Amino acid sequence: MSYNPEVWTISSNEALKVSIADDQGYVSFPPLFTYPIFGDSEQIFGYKDLKIDLVFDSITFLPFLKVSYKEKLNDEVDDITAKLLEFLPKSTIVDDEVKWVDAFKKEQEELIDYNKEFELINTYNVKNEEFSIFKTSFQTSEGEKTKAVDLMKRLQIFVLLFIEAGSYIDTSDELWDLFILVSNKTKKILGFSTAYSYFKYNGAIEFDSNPNVKKRNKISQFVVLPPYQKTQHGSSLYSSIISYWNGNELVEEITVEDPNEKFDDLRYRNDFKRLFEEGFINQLPKNLKTIDNKWFITNANKFKIELNQFKKLVEIGYLYTENIKLARLLIKKRLYEKNRDGLVELELAIRNDKLQTAYESIKQEYDRLIDSIRVRAVNDIGSSKKQKV
Repeated sequence: MSYNPEVWTISSNEALKVSIADDQGYVSFPPLFTYPIFGDSEQIFGYKDLKIDLVFDSITFLPFLKVSYKEKLNDEVDDITAKLLEFLPKSTIVDDEVKWVDAFKKEQEELIDYNKEFELINTYNVKNEEFSIFKTSFQTSEGEKTKAVDLMKRLQIFVLLFIEAGSYIDTSDELWDLFILVSNKTKKILGFSTAYSYFKYNGAIEFDSNPNVKKRNKISQFVVLPPYQKTQHGSSLYSSIISYWNGNELVEEITVEDPNEKFDDLRYRNDFKRLFEEGFINQLPKNLKTIDNKWFITNANKFKIELNQFKKLVEIGYLYTENIKLARLLIKKRLYEKNRDGLVELELAIRNDKLQTAYESIKQEYDRLIDSIRVRAVNDIGSSKKQKV
């Protein structure tokens, strides 16, 4: 037997195939990350022709796991099935596909009635199909566990596989909420988001005297499953959550936890669209003197947008309305204030050169976002009742 490491080593990203199955068949896709399960190198040693099939029913998300291989080096190498089961719910069915099918079909007959057990926060249409977004908590007001806990245990592995540095949340913490995106026609789950509510502490007197404590709400994990991406669902899920929180007077600020570049784009597009449709972008001040920090804070609070995010949206707004001069001045001012300690020590010419270089890089990124905003506005079906971006 050959002990050449290359012969016995395979990428865990290539070995693992994730699938979502329905009565028409299944759709498969590779994970983006497997290091939370198999280590930073994302490699598995000790097997030849290793195949890991992780399949979910599209409605109940009951998992099925099957690990197969042509040859195993010895009994001392990692047990792949055991390793994966550490991250999957106890309901996971291993190897026995018939048992899995029977189990999820039985569960489908006793399916969660989202309309009765969850809170409906929005309904929308894509290509003549209706979708709904529901909100639920992991505990009742009496502190009892809800059905959302078991559902989250099935969905949470997608956080590890598709969000860099993603981790499981503590469903025993009553401040967590779960948002679920569901097809009204098929009952399939298309995506989900977890969110956390912080108490916003503004001082002891205000905090102690107010029975309705203000909150700072944070989107923590946000997943639209790969088969349903690039079809408006991400924007619909995000904007529905934001609209829901905007309607709650106790929510003072909305933030996002460590967004990646792809989610940042979605966030910018939808936040900008909201500011535009409410008329804010076309009413931006024409004089830089009126745009002080107090102005930023007042308007950021009005729209419940985190301050730094709001400043960037204003910069994008000036570029969008082709007020390049004010955009350039605002961007350079923000950059200077952020990096003041390092910049003040430089000669004026070098300082200006660095600011200009940074400005050009940011403008290029903003221009890319603006192009995306314009393209999506053209294809924004159903927005005729509002002013288009």
